[in-house]
Amino acid sequence: MCLPIRISLFVVHGAVALLPLAWANAEPLATVAGHWEGAIHAAADDFAVAVDLATDDAGKLGGTFSNAAQRINGLPLWSASVDGRLVKLEIKSAGPAIQTFDGRVSPDGQSITGQFLVDVYAVPFELKRTGDARIAPPPRSAAVDAKLAGSWVGTLEIAGKSFPLELTLTNHADKTATGVWAAGSALLSPISIAVDGSSLTLTSTITPTTFTGSVNPEGTQISGTLTESGASRSVVFSRSASGG
Repeated sequence: MCLPIRISLFVVHGAVALLPLAWANAEPLATVAGHWEGAIHAAADDFAVAVDLATDDAGKLGGTFSNAAQRINGLPLWSASVDGRLVKLEIKSAGPAIQTFDGRVSPDGQSITGQFLVDVYAVPFELKRTGDARIAPPPRSAAVDAKLAGSWVGTLEIAGKSFPLELTLTNHADKTATGVWAAGSALLSPISIAVDGSSLTLTSTITPTTFTGSVNPEGTQISGTLTESGASRSVVFSRSASGG
């Protein structure tokens, strides 16, 4: 589950003026598919990051964001777009803020430079293309019991704030199952599923987050513990009113 990302740690506290991005939009559309590595340059330190970009079968651009220092691996981008050589990549976690890479592709197509924007602050970033995109397919497990399959909702309490939770476990015709979850208004992200008797373990493939619990006999609630980076909280998922 993608809980609130601490990307605000990258930001220099103070009035950092946003730099104008006066780039022409009449340039040919840049090809940005691939694996990109680089850094966000805050005043006190550099933060190594990676971005993977690819187009789907419909030609829509999408991708993932990774930050090893924060143990984020393959967070789906909120949005990704290219206009000429201008590139805009947005990241959204459980909170309302959107964090943005606002950059420009170099003439040789091998680097992207620009500003990383959070609220009213901006710091420079640079990315270099190092190969093909590395976007892993969602993990699959053995099919789960019918009591577990479907959509669930819950609430997560963090620092006095409540974040709605979504969880969906789906069985497929090939006798496998996939799962996704999200906190707050973040995008649904993939999880691995492990079932041992009455015990259910869900593990994020993106952040160090694990849920361990069990479903009640009626199949209406999953109760357990959500653990992220050593912090544990009780969580109860209930069947979603929308079905499942």
